[in-house]
Amino acid sequence: MKKPIRFIFTLNIFIYLIILISSCPNQHRYYVALGDSVSAGYGLAAHEKSYPSIFFELLENDGYADDYLNLGVNGFTTTTLLEYLKNLDNEKLSIIAGAQVITLNIGGNNILVPFSGYFSELVSASGADSIRSGTGSIISGARNIISGIRSGVGSTGSDPNENRDAVSGVISGIGNIITGIGSLIAGTGEVISGSPGILNTLSGSFSPELNNRLENGVRSFSEEFIEIITWIKRRAPRAVIIVNTIYNPIPQDILRSSMEFSLAANVLIESMNNIIIQGSKSIGYLVTDTYTHFSNQLNMMGFNMNPFAGDMSFDIVHPNAEGHKLIAQLNYETFLQR
Repeated sequence: MKKPIRFIFTLNIFIYLIILISSCPNQHRYYVALGDSVSAGYGLAAHEKSYPSIFFELLENDGYADDYLNLGVNGFTTTTLLEYLKNLDNEKLSIIAGAQVITLNIGGNNILVPFSGYFSELVSASGADSIRSGTGSIISGARNIISGIRSGVGSTGSDPNENRDAVSGVISGIGNIITGIGSLIAGTGEVISGSPGILNTLSGSFSPELNNRLENGVRSFSEEFIEIITWIKRRAPRAVIIVNTIYNPIPQDILRSSMEFSLAANVLIESMNNIIIQGSKSIGYLVTDTYTHFSNQLNMMGFNMNPFAGDMSFDIVHPNAEGHKLIAQLNYETFLQR
């Protein structure tokens, strides 16, 4: 009689363990997408897939993930994303805690929102011809400034505090950009050394209100991006974190009237991407270079910024279906290099 009893006892334990394992949360290997409208797939048709869904398929096909959760929200800046993360419900926090892969796409709205409102108002009030004036004189100088920021990436310290100090130099120079565009101020070499005149920029006719909004946007990014990454690493200690660099949401080649806005945006974006790249070295996450791959790639974008072709939809500056496929593939290539 003892053997059947022992068998039944062992069988009950086995069944209990199966039930216990199957009832445990986070048994799925989750991929979680965080970020703004690019992560959310804004502007795609119903039958088109966002980059998180395509990236998940690549992960799933090769056995790296079983399920995914897209937490991208249209319009998110670093400020609103950070607030959102701090108020997540327990179910989402549980999924994030067991995530195997997390992607982050954030920062574009920190400067796009101020630019978009100002640009639309300026076209309505002054017409495209007045915006076009003076663009030729700033192109070469702006490119020198951006080149200086890029070369400074290699020499910038890996300490996040040093990165923020460098960005404070960028912020101090934003006023020089925003006071207007039309001529260049000499001394772009200071960008490379990271001294307080890091932008040494452009002068012209942007409004003080836009100046303040852009300053706040870049300053918020410099402070909040590291806080977001720290939150993710604390909440998802096993996750591979992939951060997309910020692409320029104001392409230069849509029409020449947007050239000055695009170049000014590029200077700000390069400084923000510097924070992303340097943080990856000191904090430990992967970076996908969407900035370079989307530079003036109009075939990857879906938008209407031409004021001569009806109502201008400046807010629609998002990847199209092909652009989302590209981001997903780039993220997967980054993941495989972990």
